[in-house]
Amino acid sequence: IQNGRMVQALEEQATTDGLTGLLNRRSFQERFPAMLGRAERHHMRVSLISTDIDHFKKINDGHGHPAGDQVLRKVAAILKARARKIDIVARVGGEEFAIVLEGTDRAGAEQLAERIRNEVAASAFESAKGAFKTTLSLGVAAYPDDAHDMEEMIARADLSLYAAKQGGRNRTVCFADLDRNPQARAAV
Repeated sequence: IQNGRMVQALEEQATTDGLTGLLNRRSFQERFPAMLGRAERHHMRVSLISTDIDHFKKINDGHGHPAGDQVLRKVAAILKARARKIDIVARVGGEEFAIVLEGTDRAGAEQLAERIRNEVAASAFESAKGAFKTTLSLGVAAYPDDAHDMEEMIARADLSLYAAKQGGRNRTVCFADLDRNPQARAAV
């Protein structure tokens, strides 16, 4: 029993981010192709939301790294609470997160992204220097409409995320909207 618990603990350490409890980048990159394979076989849709905490360096510099960690944990908790058990929720970089939504089209992903964005914007955070708020920028790409494999989906969701940041932050941008607006795409 003790060996089983140790194996389970080691597996959890290898697949999850220690600070947020979300899947880590490696687990994200292992599970995402399997979800796309299922979508292709069953003619389903999959959407990817890439998100980044706006001005995160300013949070760490202005309020301290413990406050930055608090923000990371709270954002992770919101992402996990809003996603379904079948979805992939991961911390893929410092202040970058991703959600892969199985059986969800672009419109559904955009609605979820907006709910998450609004919830984070409404959250208050505490630090030794006082209360503060933060926001998220989010980018959305959908399979098969915007991309046909994992690398293409990640690239297009990231391109959309950068457009959200270039557009003033605290917003959601879908890759399809960049196609309709060449100026927005060129700005990135």
